[in-house]
Amino acid sequence: MPALPEYRTRKLLAGEGVPVVEGVFFPAGAGVPEPPPAPPAYVKAQIPGATSRASRGLVRHVTDSEAMSLAMRELLSPGPWGQSEGVLVTSPAELYGEYYAACTLDLGGEDRLPRGVLLFSPEGGSGVEERSETLLRMPFSLTAPPSEEAIRERLPQLSEPEMVAALLHGIVRAFIRYRLLVLEANPIGVLQDGTPLVIDCRAEYESRAVAKGDRQLFTPPAGGDRELLPLERAVERINEADPSGTGFFRQNRSEPPEDAWRVATNLCGGGGKMLWEMTTGGRDDIYTMNESDTSGGLSAFKSYRILRTILSQEGAHVLLLTGSGMAFQNQHHLAAAVWKALRESPTPLPALLRFGGTDEDLAHGLFDRVSEDLPVAVRHYRAEIFPNAMVEDIPPVAVREPIRVDPPPLPQGEPTFETEVPPGRFYFFPELCTERPDHLLGSCPTGYLAWDADSRTLAPNPESRCIGCLMCETASLLEGNGELRIVLDLPEEVE
Repeated sequence: MPALPEYRTRKLLAGEGVPVVEGVFFPAGAGVPEPPPAPPAYVKAQIPGATSRASRGLVRHVTDSEAMSLAMRELLSPGPWGQSEGVLVTSPAELYGEYYAACTLDLGGEDRLPRGVLLFSPEGGSGVEERSETLLRMPFSLTAPPSEEAIRERLPQLSEPEMVAALLHGIVRAFIRYRLLVLEANPIGVLQDGTPLVIDCRAEYESRAVAKGDRQLFTPPAGGDRELLPLERAVERINEADPSGTGFFRQNRSEPPEDAWRVATNLCGGGGKMLWEMTTGGRDDIYTMNESDTSGGLSAFKSYRILRTILSQEGAHVLLLTGSGMAFQNQHHLAAAVWKALRESPTPLPALLRFGGTDEDLAHGLFDRVSEDLPVAVRHYRAEIFPNAMVEDIPPVAVREPIRVDPPPLPQGEPTFETEVPPGRFYFFPELCTERPDHLLGSCPTGYLAWDADSRTLAPNPESRCIGCLMCETASLLEGNGELRIVLDLPEEVE
């Protein structure tokens, strides 16, 4: 899920009449303004997806002109987490209380349609997760959202409930208007007269859901792009070749604490990033090597390519993959991608894998069968196991010295056939197949694979399409004789 930084999220809220604290945005690339903004003020680096900004020095309270110039200069320059899009300078406000509010998307299930969920707590600010018992959860229809009055009736006792209900109603409107996945306001400050206004906010969205007329709101200003590292550029090329689903990857540019476990992460949407940050926040024995997000129903082909990128990071000790336990992409297909990446990477990592969602039992069954044959240790966890338990398993599984192996050689010559979307090359070896390969044909969920009895080979069915699930190759290795291989091209930096 791509993320919007605070200054762009403010535009979405303000467009729906939600009051926000006064602020001015200064884009990167324009240099420190002369004269600089007048203190006192808060200066905030605007980096999509960045959380815990205050602890990283990305949010600063400045009270004099010298400190303002220094903060502007440092936060407009590349730092440990890359180049910010710019800085947001907001006016200080004397607050007499803090609230928390958010809208999240519930994808639904067999017995219910997708819906939104409005969250509200009269206790906002840092550490809100620890006060989850105060959280009001109000599911709502995306086509018939609740009125201000309906929201007011659900609120706890507040000093100005009508004003809070109006603000929350605006948040719901913005969430629906822009088809967001997450919209969070934390904190909502309460002024002396009871007026609420948003002090900080963020949003996450699905790229394909952005309406054409709204694209400028979701696009960083010219000159604000961060300087990409080689592996980050590689992921950009992977996204260009296969735009379906979200493939986000950013490397940590800070120096790891001495003796910290260096964890390469694949956080698979649906709250995986949030769960991981809640688990590792404040710990100096865990160093997260990269931020990542693979979500939005991307193919196993693309998951494999992103995983190979993650595994190619130098100095990593272990791979940790987790989602919220309600992942949108098929977990069996994801497990096939992980298995393929671990066996084909020249630098595999011991892995802690948390699968939860569609076909999670098949995902766990796959790793029950294949874990012993991999060159690295693998542990897999069900959705009810949270990342804090997985972190405790890092020391006995991780390795300090890099693992280098000779992966299986790639097939040579012309492929039997290719797919363009998602891109992949299929090699079929009929000499390894003594009869009609029903295990391959039956494994394909779309009927894309067909059998040509005359030439004893596979051929694509023109009336169907490949979804890049890797089920045919998985069946070939587990039930057949390895007669089918899929080659998924990678950028040079990853290979």
